[in-house]
Amino acid sequence: MDATQHQRNVQHLFWRAGFGASPVEIKEASSKSRRQLVKNLLQDSRQPESFDIVKTEPRIALKNAKKDIKSDVNSREEMREQLKDLIQEKRETIGNLNDAWVARMGQEQGILREKMTLFWHNHFACRSKLATFIQQQNNTLRTHALGKFGDLLMAVSKDAAMLQFLNNQQNRKKSPNENFAREVMELFTLGRGNYTETDIKEAARAFTGWGFNLQGEFVFRQLFHDNGSKTIFGKTGNYQGEDVIEMLLSNPQTARFISTKVYRYFVNERINEEYIASMAKRFFRSDYDIADLM
Repeated sequence: MDATQHQRNVQHLFWRAGFGASPVEIKEASSKSRRQLVKNLLQDSRQPESFDIVKTEPRIALKNAKKDIKSDVNSREEMREQLKDLIQEKRETIGNLNDAWVARMGQEQGILREKMTLFWHNHFACRSKLATFIQQQNNTLRTHALGKFGDLLMAVSKDAAMLQFLNNQQNRKKSPNENFAREVMELFTLGRGNYTETDIKEAARAFTGWGFNLQGEFVFRQLFHDNGSKTIFGKTGNYQGEDVIEMLLSNPQTARFISTKVYRYFVNERINEEYIASMAKRFFRSDYDIADLM
């Protein structure tokens, strides 16, 4: 391979594994082999760097601020204006967090972890209006971005933003909510067509009682949990949410589903079935080691 082609390959690698590179970086990297560059990318992204921009507690701060405003003002119009300012400040805080992430994507250090964090951010589709929840979830994604997928899946499943977004805070034994159970199978692990409606309904019962407190910490509310027997993927038992997560990870289809998404995102939209099968087999046997898959 001539020097020009190698430089193009290096540039291509930096676009795929990160967000591009400067001419100086490309020139410097061109003196190394592709194997060494990939090794360096993984090594450079070994340690996660969390965000610590948002300091206030989400609901407590907003609730107390509203209470203080209502007690301090003499007119309804003034109260509306101050509440409007409070909401604007919250939006700006979320904006600052977004800006900080974009800025970090543009740095030289840890670009593979940032690219993987973005990949998982899209994979675990979620939305929140609370800046602390957004920051907490982003930190969860970047912490496990190149670790074990099982750890990432469990952490996201117990994440306040996700539990709120998919209504699991309202998932109780007398009125099971299926939103989270459905999404964890369809979008996060198995993919559509690899489960039944019964699996979803029974899994929703297993996830009853999963919620979060005002600080965004995961809590298991025993009184809301359905302790009855459940049949999921043909197996019957008194299952809890953690058991469902383990069932999903024990199914090789999860490895194939994730491998396919990774291939399409980092390699080519048109998948190579033989290559996907090889990736999925290795991913499953490695106990879902994301860094090894990459």
